[in-house]
Amino acid sequence: MSSRTRSILIFELGGAAFMVAVGSAMHFLFELAGGWPPLALIAAVNESIWEHLKLAFWPGLFWVGAAPLPAGLRRREVLAAKAPGLLLTAVLIVAVFTTYVTILGHNLLALDIGTFVFAIVIGQALSGFLLIGGVFQRRAFIRAGLGLLGLQIIAYGLFTYIPPNHWLFIEASSGLRGIPVP
Repeated sequence: MSSRTRSILIFELGGAAFMVAVGSAMHFLFELAGGWPPLALIAAVNESIWEHLKLAFWPGLFWVGAAPLPAGLRRREVLAAKAPGLLLTAVLIVAVFTTYVTILGHNLLALDIGTFVFAIVIGQALSGFLLIGGVFQRRAFIRAGLGLLGLQIIAYGLFTYIPPNHWLFIEASSGLRGIPVP
């Protein structure tokens, strides 16, 4: 294994640990901050599936923006490679959660946490694989990755403050969606 590959794997594993730790803490941030509306962009505002996706997305984006990069990589390449990884993380969270809840008939906290960790690790692995393969050193792939990342940022912002009337955005226990009104 080359030193470049090793440094990318360490970077992605560090990102996974960061995402799990920070995402878990962000689960309670909105409530602890007294429901401050600007914080709703990054923190879960209710128990809907959508709100839990933000708990992986934003820490993943923060990690790429703040962590020291592996040698030879530029921030825009890493951001572009992170876009498909973060999207895969969200898709896996939804797919695994809804599958196991359909089978069991209810959710279990241990499986919720396991789903969160599993999805993050797989998403980080995809980002690492793309970086190791050098895919995002090409200008067209960088543009596509940054565009995909931009669309995700817009979606998390828009659907946090204006959630559609769809099961993904509705809190199962209360039937509410969006930011709770005090």
